[in-house]
Amino acid sequence: MDRKAWIVVIICGILLVLNFKYSADQARQRQLAEEQEKLEQEAASPTKDIPSVKVEPTPIPEAMGKKETHDLRTEASVFTLSTHEGGIAQNTLLEEKAVYGDGKITMNDLGLHKLGALTRISGDSLEQRYYDIVSRDERSITFKAPITNNLVATKTWSLVDSGPGSPYRLTFKLTLENPTGAEISTADVALFNGSAAPAYDDERSNYLNFFWNENGSYDSETTGYFSNIFSADPTEFRTKFEQNLLFTGVENQFFATILTPEKPYPATFRAIPEEVELSDGRGSTGKKVKAFNTYLSLPDEAIPAGQSRDYLFDIFMGPKNNGLIRSLDGDKGDVMDYGFFGLISRILNSTLNWLSGLFGGDGNNWSWGWAIVVLTLIIRTLMWPLHAKSTRTMKRMSKLQPKMAALKEKYPDDPNKVNQEMMKLYRQYGVNPMGGCLPMLVQIPIFFGFYNMLQYAVELRNEPFLWWVRDLSQPDTVAYLFGLPINILPILMAITMVIQMQLTPKTGDKMQQRIFMLMPLIFFFFCYNFASALALYWTTQNIFSIGQTWLMQKMPEPKLKESKNANKKGWAQRLAERAEEAQKMRQAQQRSGRPGPPQTKPKKPRGPRTGG
Repeated sequence: MDRKAWIVVIICGILLVLNFKYSADQARQRQLAEEQEKLEQEAASPTKDIPSVKVEPTPIPEAMGKKETHDLRTEASVFTLSTHEGGIAQNTLLEEKAVYGDGKITMNDLGLHKLGALTRISGDSLEQRYYDIVSRDERSITFKAPITNNLVATKTWSLVDSGPGSPYRLTFKLTLENPTGAEISTADVALFNGSAAPAYDDERSNYLNFFWNENGSYDSETTGYFSNIFSADPTEFRTKFEQNLLFTGVENQFFATILTPEKPYPATFRAIPEEVELSDGRGSTGKKVKAFNTYLSLPDEAIPAGQSRDYLFDIFMGPKNNGLIRSLDGDKGDVMDYGFFGLISRILNSTLNWLSGLFGGDGNNWSWGWAIVVLTLIIRTLMWPLHAKSTRTMKRMSKLQPKMAALKEKYPDDPNKVNQEMMKLYRQYGVNPMGGCLPMLVQIPIFFGFYNMLQYAVELRNEPFLWWVRDLSQPDTVAYLFGLPINILPILMAITMVIQMQLTPKTGDKMQQRIFMLMPLIFFFFCYNFASALALYWTTQNIFSIGQTWLMQKMPEPKLKESKNANKKGWAQRLAERAEEAQKMRQAQQRSGRPGPPQTKPKKPRGPRTGG
């Protein structure tokens, strides 16, 4: 096959992989639904009677205390704590500007509860009044209040002094005291684990995830879990971890909340979807999108009369910066789930950060754009020898086109014979038909690695480039025409791709050439509403390839010479010749009317033996 045919095969292969992945996701959803049903059937005792319903938090009457907030500040975060449920009302990220307006990114502000609120695993609140503030200062605050199962809860929130990610971290100490004369079980007590909503109105739904790590095994689910086309949509996700839960959390495209217990324990994790209205820098006020609310059970134990239990957690609420997340303890680097080409994505992200630093980092507004351009040039330069060899191979193949056309005219009704003779031609002139496909095969993992890396490159947020790109993490929309966005970089990408293809030597038949000409259109729609950084990468690559092809055309044309190994048969040719000989023998036997191998007459079945 020539280059065009291989491209078609590769595209079909990618579609098959996506189909298999979709099928696997559906199987996973069905499995989780079965596990959920099994858990509900096993819930027989009163302590495990957990209804699968969404419970709206009941407002606490003003007469039951005073609603008050307190801020714990770092150089990058403002954690707002509230006496309502004694938890984190929101975290404002001081270094992350909102997509719309002049505000800042906020986390957990659209959740059903405050992060750290005490509930049943069903989501029903256990808190009947506002918390009292026992003590507070610039570094910590302590709340205290009784809860409805007769326990008294004390919650202490403290800033982390130093260490990886400290500007985005709090320590949370929960003390449950039993003042009664009988033991009290914590089997149904849970923490509100945090919520995640889109950071902007056009954020894709598959960026919204909840995740967990059970005994070193990382897994996650996305909004697709709640969109089952084969049956009724699940109303919740629930799973019981028999082994120790190391951490859990929720995330959107660029930001994550990670809750880590100091002492891992078997737990039940629950997530429910909710429709929320976006506002405050997220987009058009009133637009409804899907968000997640998550719950994590406390250890299943009994607190004896007059005693207490302490539970310590680490809370991270911040950007999904690859270097930052991987610097956290445990296996939290798995949260940066780049997919199948994850290793390539990590290398590209590290190189991109390094190059941005060379261009001035935060001191240069265009540093990230230049980093993408230079990274693209480095990749293309490293691939230069491969591309040059591919171009020479394609030129030699184009010189074989008349001979191939003659073969098709000579054997119009025998495609197998045509293929055999074409293989002889390739061997005769030392042409490797795969040589023209190698650059494309190498570019595919790099492209998808770049694509996956850019999906979560929070470093590119609000980073401008050129004179019209305001945010490399968003499309470079300059205007709207009949309601459709006009994005410049994808248009330039498609134009440069067409120019590059016009300069590329033509091989294959007309149908293959037409299919190949559809590639700019496919990539145009693929990149049009994606981050402008991806279109910048692909446009830079096209311009480099145009210059490279132009330079190659100035070099002497390769000559079509017969190879010294032309008479040496490869295993593929020998196998094809044997198949051809066997086919000729069968055809000869059919023409001569000779019978095939003798057939034995089937024996008549013998009846059952009778008698003594």
